Amino acid sequence: MRRLLRPGFAVPILLALAGVALIIVGQLDLDQPGIGPSLPPIPEPTQSGIAEVTASPSGAGSAGVSASPSASPKPSPTPNPKWVAVQMQIPSVGINIRVQKATKKADCDFPPEFPPSAWILCGGQEPGRGTNSYIFAHAQVGMFLPLWNVQLGAEVRVLMSDGKVLVYRVTEVHPNVSCPDTREKPMSYWTTPPLALKYAPGDCRQGAFWSAPANHERLTLQTSQGYNRNWGEFIVVAEPRA
Repeated sequence: MRRLLRPGFAVPILLALAGVALIIVGQLDLDQPGIGPSLPPIPEPTQSGIAEVTASPSGAGSAGVSASPSASPKPSPTPNPKWVAVQMQIPSVGINIRVQKATKKADCDFPPEFPPSAWILCGGQEPGRGTNSYIFAHAQVGMFLPLWNVQLGAEVRVLMSDGKVLVYRVTEVHPNVSCPDTREKPMSYWTTPPLALKYAPGDCRQGAFWSAPANHERLTLQTSQGYNRNWGEFIVVAEPRA
């Protein structure tokens, strides 16, 4: 044992242990759910087949058989105002998380980490109301950390409380959105914010812009870029799928 602790042996052993640790970390998949109860996938929504009568020729067809009206499907009707969001899924990055409405300022400032949830902003609107629905979650595995990897065009599904599914597509991705908080302090080994935020406004104008109401239906998904808000916010915008 003493031989293993000699200087000539200690360094190789430490390097080997570090290598094993790096291998383990490298095998972690940030897109996989974290600790907590798993949720079933949200199904693809179905179109409601509402019959639409089209004009038919008068009299008989060429074969002597009269033509009949045809029916074509139309999209599902506008969501009922009583519906509330209960689950969100972004299959391309492995996000599948319950949704709650924040009602306390403490939850809006720093929501509980368990059970893993995404939160609708205090005073904000539920999805399907024809305006902006601002939904945020921690940048942690099992929450919104995989949002960092989302691509334009990615599908976002929202399950409503009555079983209806609303489908959106990612249309915008905005990293480095400034919204500093003087109550927060950076980590001791990171004494300055990201370079991209160096010339950003010193207030929360940028962050507040994305939480404001809109004149059309959209989701605004937000998570942090570091250990607190002073490292910038990561914003993803999704609009209803055509």
